[in-house]
Amino acid sequence: MTKILIVDDEPMMLMIAKRALSKNYEILTAGSGAEGIEVFEREEPALVLSDLMMPEMNGFEMHQQMQERAGHKIPIMFMTADESEEIEGKGFDVGAQDFIRKPFRPDVLLRRVENILGNLDTIRGLTEKAMTDKLTGLLNKSGAIHRLTEACASESGSLMILDLDSFKAVNDLYGHAMGDKILSSFAEIIRFHTRRSDIPGRIGGDEFILFLKDRCDVQSVASLTERLNQDLVQTAKQLMGEDMSIPLGVSVGAVFVPEHGADYALLFRMADKALYTVKQNGKHGYAVFGEELAGAEDGHPAAAAGGEKTMASGLQSLDMIFAERSEPNTAFTVGKESFMHLYRFILRYIRSYRGCGFKLLFTLEPECDEAAFAAASEKFGEVMERTLRSSDIMARIRQGQFFILLPHIREEEFEELLVHLLETWGQEPEAKNVRIEREYEMITGTGPDA
Repeated sequence: MTKILIVDDEPMMLMIAKRALSKNYEILTAGSGAEGIEVFEREEPALVLSDLMMPEMNGFEMHQQMQERAGHKIPIMFMTADESEEIEGKGFDVGAQDFIRKPFRPDVLLRRVENILGNLDTIRGLTEKAMTDKLTGLLNKSGAIHRLTEACASESGSLMILDLDSFKAVNDLYGHAMGDKILSSFAEIIRFHTRRSDIPGRIGGDEFILFLKDRCDVQSVASLTERLNQDLVQTAKQLMGEDMSIPLGVSVGAVFVPEHGADYALLFRMADKALYTVKQNGKHGYAVFGEELAGAEDGHPAAAAGGEKTMASGLQSLDMIFAERSEPNTAFTVGKESFMHLYRFILRYIRSYRGCGFKLLFTLEPECDEAAFAAASEKFGEVMERTLRSSDIMARIRQGQFFILLPHIREEEFEELLVHLLETWGQEPEAKNVRIEREYEMITGTGPDA
């Protein structure tokens, strides 16, 4: 039941107000401003109904102290026998929701309280909606910043940035609808492994944030990271199939509060540096900000060496993959395992040398029985392989779904090629058995790594 605190130094007015409201609400009472503050801090009522003129501390002073101690606005309605407009104006200036004149009718008091609480519920609902990420139901970036700024300033715990490794490949290979399923599923995984007192949020496409209240130890961070990784991979395989070969995982950068400070913006930068360490050392793990990271340069000088190692290992993998190619005059068709090596290497190459290319995903939807769909899917792959350029790379993700990587192609050339691919396929008898959905995206030298 909703709690309402009534503060008045006149016992008769306390009794009248309590009798008018007690059927609908849980009523708390106080006979002075000081007692009102004490009861408010202990019970945290939804609304304060207060006399304005009281000895020692008036209603304005009490309300001001309540708000200063709580750190946020406190809903209040003042009761007063003073009919001056000046007093009423001052009350609204300090944030009063309403005024009621003494003596009052009990039914009028009840209706005014109902109106105030109804309006507060509406405002609270709109505020929560504005602070909620639509896809995951977690706090969005602005909501997370607001809540975490308060938490870091007043609580102890671990502030953690959670980044999904290789998530971009999910969007590219399986489509954005599947990517959304992974994100919403990961949000559920976070909820399952955290408590009501913890604060999770989504602050970017595949980046999440979490405050673990009263957990300031490495073991808590390590244990949670392990469980998140295990459940994410298991869920991804349920959604995309057991043969899913994307190295999906979670990297975590953490910082302890208040050990490393109480300012959210500063703590976030520390956690981000810890996250960078994980990303440079294999991903799918965690790092806690420590003294060894405190002197790291903002430019992260280790990045260049890491990039050279990645490029060298990528070239070795390419040599092995290209050695298996048997038809040099058709598109290069590879399995999902080999495709991931090629995909990551070519994206880095294009972005390192400011090149241009396209990613293209074809999804076939059946308009026939299962056997005919399987035959149409097989035929579609054959047509694409012989129609694409020899520099293009294609992988069959699953039955009826093909991902194509087209390096070194301008936008106008891509549009012409896409029309040619669809027209060529349309000439095949099997084309009538499927409906084709397509997604594509330009790759330029300005995007993030895969």
